[in-house]
Amino acid sequence: MKTIIIDDEPHCVGYLQVLLQQHCPQLQVVATAGNGQEGLSIIRHFSPQLVFLDVEMPVMNGFRMLEELGEVPFQLIFTTAYDRYALRAFKFSALDYLLKPIDAQELKNAVNRSSKSHLPQPQQFKLMEAHLYHAESALSNKIAIPNSDGFCFVSLDNIVTCEAESNYTKFHLTDGKNLLVSRTLGDVEETLKDKGFFRIHKQFLINLRHIDKYVKSDGGYVVMCNQQIVSIARSRRDDFVMLFSRV
Repeated sequence: MKTIIIDDEPHCVGYLQVLLQQHCPQLQVVATAGNGQEGLSIIRHFSPQLVFLDVEMPVMNGFRMLEELGEVPFQLIFTTAYDRYALRAFKFSALDYLLKPIDAQELKNAVNRSSKSHLPQPQQFKLMEAHLYHAESALSNKIAIPNSDGFCFVSLDNIVTCEAESNYTKFHLTDGKNLLVSRTLGDVEETLKDKGFFRIHKQFLINLRHIDKYVKSDGGYVVMCNQQIVSIARSRRDDFVMLFSRV
């Protein structure tokens, strides 16, 4: 499987090459690049089947390089030094990544997944970028929600609750509409928990802005602005009351 590595840190490139030789002999590293421009050149020349791409590089980062490339006819695994909290962006966009310093077992798992997955789509890159740079962007009060056509941006103020449905999450909106997203509630919680949302129950994440009533009886529950009634898990009750007292 023809493979290339694009990373501006030579020691990271060398370390990844050693790991691939030891643990993924089915991969043949045909070229490496130290920046996005070089990356474009070797991708066009070698037509790889798999690319390891660093997110942050000077002049042209990984996103800009992919944007310049246009079509992405190869499997893609991002490598990144971002902390684990920022990595919720990768989970939300369903793109694979390796956290530096790269772990051998995680590398093998990522390579195995890449051989079985579909080619990445441009909207996935845009979705991940939107979430990764959420705090610095003009989208800081919106969330990008993937759909069959790409993704749509929904204001956080328009989300009442997020409800777990197996490996999916249903967004209940203020206009009465629902959006079903192929993300777990845990992934959604990682994105929204610092933005006025609270995991009140294993099945529900609620928007604190839209609580109409808190009722202590029957174990405790809230009534939301759309008349949804959501029970409060016993383990979450004290934390909720503490938060609720500040709302």
